[in-house]
Amino acid sequence: MENNNRKFNFVLLGYTRDTVEWAPSINAYAVEDFNCDGVEEFSLEEARVDEILGERAYSGGDIPESLIDEVQAATVDQDNFTYKYFFYEGDFETNSAEFVFFMKENYPEISLYTAQKNFEDWNAEWKKFYNPIFVSDKLEIIPEWMVDTHVKKASTQVYIYPGMGFGTGTHETTFLCLVLFDQIQNELSSNNTCLDFGCGSGILGIAAMKTKHLKTHFCDIDRSALENCTQNLVLNFEGQNLEGTELLLRDRYTPKKYDLVFANILEHVLISEKPTIVASVKEGGHLIVSGILNHQVDTIVQTYSHMEKKAVVTKGDWSAILFKDIT
Repeated sequence: MENNNRKFNFVLLGYTRDTVEWAPSINAYAVEDFNCDGVEEFSLEEARVDEILGERAYSGGDIPESLIDEVQAATVDQDNFTYKYFFYEGDFETNSAEFVFFMKENYPEISLYTAQKNFEDWNAEWKKFYNPIFVSDKLEIIPEWMVDTHVKKASTQVYIYPGMGFGTGTHETTFLCLVLFDQIQNELSSNNTCLDFGCGSGILGIAAMKTKHLKTHFCDIDRSALENCTQNLVLNFEGQNLEGTELLLRDRYTPKKYDLVFANILEHVLISEKPTIVASVKEGGHLIVSGILNHQVDTIVQTYSHMEKKAVVTKGDWSAILFKDIT
């Protein structure tokens, strides 16, 4: 990021309530098949987007940065959803172009916009859309650049510096995981362990470390996620002894037993990774899963039917589930 001449591409996909259920599959295609480096969601109000774009035909092509800013600022309800797909590593221009072609060929119903920006523009852009997240009086998420403006309560505040596509708790699924974690805090102690499976920015595992002093392992398929997670560990625990903390790429992870497992990923990954996830939960331990749409809850409950469903929470179109091992 020190190189101000460095660029990144992003693709905006506009989903409606009828098409948002395709988002998890498209997210997986983007990451697994087109080397997408991160995905971020925000919501758009359709009439406002139409007003912004007017009769201008930008679909599938570059649009001015000023229009991107206007569209992003129109995040006023949950009737329409826009996902931003970031491409900045390797041959990112080819990767993003191939993803755009894939979308046009396979999902023509979804509106699409693409643009390129300088890395130096990134900081100013994402700071517009992140604010402190109050979960409860025991847990609050503070973006890094706002730390100095808040009264510090180290044991209840998690400080997060988001990398591209890795959030600060604003996404419904992350927030819902934090809500469920908050509900079981009294059942956890510093003797317990935690796995943040698909950790992204590390926000969930860091919350477990910050509030309950759980020894935590972080696992992700994306090396960039682990780098961002490391950055956030330093932000929260600089100078402290983090013995017992581990960061692992998914292909190097061998299941161990944990008292608490977070798996905020996608429905199809929750299904395909079930053997690994289940093998990671201790007898009597808790599992919090998310990244699922409301209508996918029954499928996940059935998939994990050997565990006790303790709670389901929802926000907008998204849900999270708390399970407890009863073997």
